[in-house]
Amino acid sequence: MALMTNHGRRPKPSAIWALDARERPLLKVHQPLTPVFAGALAALAGLGFALAAHITRMGADGAGALLETPWVNLLGAKIAFWYGLAMQSGAVVIGGSLAAWRWRVVRRRVGSRFEGDTLPAAHAPRATFLRTLERIIAGADDRPYSLVLFDIDGFRILNDRHGAEAADALLADVGRQLASALPHGARMARFGSDEYLVFVPDMGIGEAFLLARAALDRVARGPFGSSGRPLGVTLTAGTAAFPETSHSLRDAISQATSALQEAKDRGRDTVIAARPNKIGLCRLGAEVESALSDRRVYAAYQPIVNLQTGQPVAEEGLARIVLPHGQVLGADQFMGAATDLRLVSRIDQALIEQAFERCRVQSLRGDRRLRFINVSAALLQERQLLAHMASAFSGCGVLGELTGNRNPLVVEITERELLRDPAAALHALQPLLDIGARLAIDDFGSGYSSFLYLTTLPISFLKIEMELLKAARTSERARSILKGIQGIARDLNILTIAEGIEDEELAGIARDHGVDWAQGFYFGRPALETAPARMPIASGGE
Repeated sequence: MALMTNHGRRPKPSAIWALDARERPLLKVHQPLTPVFAGALAALAGLGFALAAHITRMGADGAGALLETPWVNLLGAKIAFWYGLAMQSGAVVIGGSLAAWRWRVVRRRVGSRFEGDTLPAAHAPRATFLRTLERIIAGADDRPYSLVLFDIDGFRILNDRHGAEAADALLADVGRQLASALPHGARMARFGSDEYLVFVPDMGIGEAFLLARAALDRVARGPFGSSGRPLGVTLTAGTAAFPETSHSLRDAISQATSALQEAKDRGRDTVIAARPNKIGLCRLGAEVESALSDRRVYAAYQPIVNLQTGQPVAEEGLARIVLPHGQVLGADQFMGAATDLRLVSRIDQALIEQAFERCRVQSLRGDRRLRFINVSAALLQERQLLAHMASAFSGCGVLGELTGNRNPLVVEITERELLRDPAAALHALQPLLDIGARLAIDDFGSGYSSFLYLTTLPISFLKIEMELLKAARTSERARSILKGIQGIARDLNILTIAEGIEDEELAGIARDHGVDWAQGFYFGRPALETAPARMPIASGGE
């Protein structure tokens, strides 16, 4: 990318010209916003020029217009800029071959503490992008953020096979596909010849991993080029997060780069997350300790729906921490630290106590939905505590009988934790099962599965791993496995629940294969039952 600058003293206009991979100029014009300037834009539009200029504020002394055209060359852009100055309008529209110009807005920014003016995703020079991120982070009061570094697999081979022009077009197409997969507030820029760096505020390492995985899936399916057909393009990604894995932006970039290299060593279409560092671990651990002491650990409830009727039939309580200033941390942002510092069982206890109370209140109101609660491997070691909680929860079972239902509690344990010692797990959970609670297996099919325990344990629900559903989009084998799981569950009178449903396509796959229930962002995001005193401004993943 070539850059040329023309600087003028404030408040005189100035501009930055940049050439992208297709030799198209990008202009960022620093022009005082005057009636003449605004009038010139309106007048040119009235003369028939297809003009759409978005004016973004660049400072107290004026405003700037960020414009791009696919037809103007660099010389034409420079001529147009100086022509605009001569006309005292600053409107960069006329120049080049004097053809019919069509200008379009590159990107629109909405004001927030994590947003500001920047060059658009595919064009921002590396140094400019880093300065922008440093400015954003400096004014964000140490709020968490994540970085994802994407690399196009085998780009040099694609370049040699299809030519430089096709490779450049592919880079732009990949950039558009990635941009469409990003949440509001995210920033993206080209970071190397075949790399994109994404900055996402208020996101932990776990959710960043899921975001990267979803982006890789989107690109793998996306059409590229004029043919509109997939080219078999895949990406590899590395993720890092502040403060979980890194203590500064530079450190986060280094961590993401190292994770990307590790992912590339493992093969194509892979995501690797950086590991937490000691600083991040201690900091998050202290935050978790404080939240437990101050009773700022809350359950956020996500609906579970019947796939045939679309009606909510259950809900799952997911861990959230509310920081003193009101921000909400998702489980992916603190559970890693909580696990390392042996705080998970205390978090489980806090959530289960809230579930008991919610169960009592909702049962009195006639709410017949089931309540799923997670029990970790750490809590399974606290057998006396589980027995005590079962005794306290028995009242909820009585309420269930009064409303004509079984006990609405469903204890959820991952298949991975169950298989460590099925007999010990059943012994620890027995007090809850004795009062009528049912058992659900989470992440079924995600690890070394053994169908034997399905014949010996009182399992009522199987929650099917999201990745199996995603694989069923394109893999006949995955679809066969899904059909097999559903058939076995039906014969054993076990209900199946599809996890991580993000769109109608995944919901349709689950429904077509006979899956009974489902949960995921498509049906509803986890929500706190009662908002804290200060409204939360962000939340992490499940």
